[in-house]
Amino acid sequence: MLVDRARPVSREVVAELCELAQWAPNHKRTWPWRFAVADGDGRARLGDTIADAMEAHGDPAEKVAKTRTKYLRTPATLVVGSAAGDSPLRSAENRDATAAGVQNILLAATATGLASYWGSCPKGANDAVAALCGFEPGTHIAALIYLGWATEGVVAPERPQVHLHIID
Repeated sequence: MLVDRARPVSREVVAELCELAQWAPNHKRTWPWRFAVADGDGRARLGDTIADAMEAHGDPAEKVAKTRTKYLRTPATLVVGSAAGDSPLRSAENRDATAAGVQNILLAATATGLASYWGSCPKGANDAVAALCGFEPGTHIAALIYLGWATEGVVAPERPQVHLHIID
């Protein structure tokens, strides 16, 4: 992803993206989306929090060191969490709604001229990231979205042919 690292992504733009996420389908209207943005020095705090959790989890030192700086690649990283539900089924539905919301964010980011990338929270770092973001205990970190102003067109990767099964 080629982005202009010197051009900030305003918090207003990020807030608009989060507003659009909340238009995703949401069974039982639980409004499970949780959002936090890491920009400026917050990106390094996010990287350190995740790296410390990875180190405690026993990840290789090279991977931990890389994580400390990887969130500096773009001007902003949007952390998207999914609130726990009152049952396993509701938690699953909340995660589905949150994933649909992330798709809205990615589509809106592209339409705005932003490059984006959906990253996952590394194994063992979920609770530390949720705490850093001020999310409720039990929140699942659904996405770490890198955001930056694209410096060139993004080429879509090739995708396999769709296989549609017919049910007679």
